[in-house]
Amino acid sequence: MTKAINEGMGLLFTDNSRGNINKKQTEDFDQKSVASISGYRVEKAQLTDMGSMLDLWKATPGLGVGKGDGEDSLRDFMQRNPTTCLVLRINEGIVGTVLGGFDGRRGYIYHLAVHPDYQGKGYGKVLLDQVISELKSRGALKIHLFVFNDNQPATEFYHHQGWELRQDIQVFSWDATRDK
Repeated sequence: MTKAINEGMGLLFTDNSRGNINKKQTEDFDQKSVASISGYRVEKAQLTDMGSMLDLWKATPGLGVGKGDGEDSLRDFMQRNPTTCLVLRINEGIVGTVLGGFDGRRGYIYHLAVHPDYQGKGYGKVLLDQVISELKSRGALKIHLFVFNDNQPATEFYHHQGWELRQDIQVFSWDATRDK
């Protein structure tokens, strides 16, 4: 059961799941990026986290929640990628998420989201670094992600992290439900 609580800094999405992967220590990051980070933990996302994750995505400007983001699809994705679907918690509240997928050739990152009240504090970088590490450990030599054209804050974030905006490809999509 998902419940929202107010922790002074804003809305946190909570559940009671566990699956701790790595509690980062401040010495793991440069001082500038962790100046305001403490008391958090990054964990494997659990099926019991799905409601909180969906709530967070809906509350995060610039993040699209579409047909493929229902509970059934999310459950399947998390079961296929158990080590690369992560949540960032402060106390018991989920304030950040990232989904990583690996197809045996490339890694893909979806829904890197940090609650708006916690953005700009280094939590996005923590999640990004962790999912990249997990995807690399699974064999991904190249990792892709998608950002909406009008999501300038995300574009700037990824540029700042050293990601390359590809100019040589276009993305085409097929809606498999359109024939129904």
